Amino acid sequence: MEDIDSTVVLKEKLLAAGIDEIISHGVSDFSLRRVASACGASCAAPYKHFKNKDEFIKEIIAYVEEKWEHLSIQISSSFDDPAERAAQLCVANVRFKISNPLFGMSNAFNEKLSSEIEKICSEKSYGNTEERLFAVTALCAGTATLIESGQLDNCPGTFALLHDKIIAELD
Repeated sequence: MEDIDSTVVLKEKLLAAGIDEIISHGVSDFSLRRVASACGASCAAPYKHFKNKDEFIKEIIAYVEEKWEHLSIQISSSFDDPAERAAQLCVANVRFKISNPLFGMSNAFNEKLSSEIEKICSEKSYGNTEERLFAVTALCAGTATLIESGQLDNCPGTFALLHDKIIAELD
């Protein structure tokens, strides 16, 4: 049992170090040696868990997407009001994107947000689902970009403003 636990822990460490490696050096200069070194593991350690560098990078992206999926399920099940649920998903997504720069490689958020906005539009007999989806997605992407560039503060006030703007768009 201890061997299985240590194997899982090492794999988690490798994934976390792989995320840091991509953030620091990009995909084109990704080094399995640096990842292994960051974990205090041998150069061969990543190959015990991943077939090759490309598979490792795919696994990193899947790992980040899985973290988002767990968070979004938790949020979705916590709010009954569809507009509040969508606003909370958007705020969480922007925070998640800022904390996990690799998340931009995923389409999981747009699929979940589309589904929520379609529900809202059908329940409230709104037309222009695509326009509302565009506006909400633009608010999220724009807020994330402005925070990442330092033009907006990464603070509760910014997220409260984003939340209120999304609610206004969906009401």
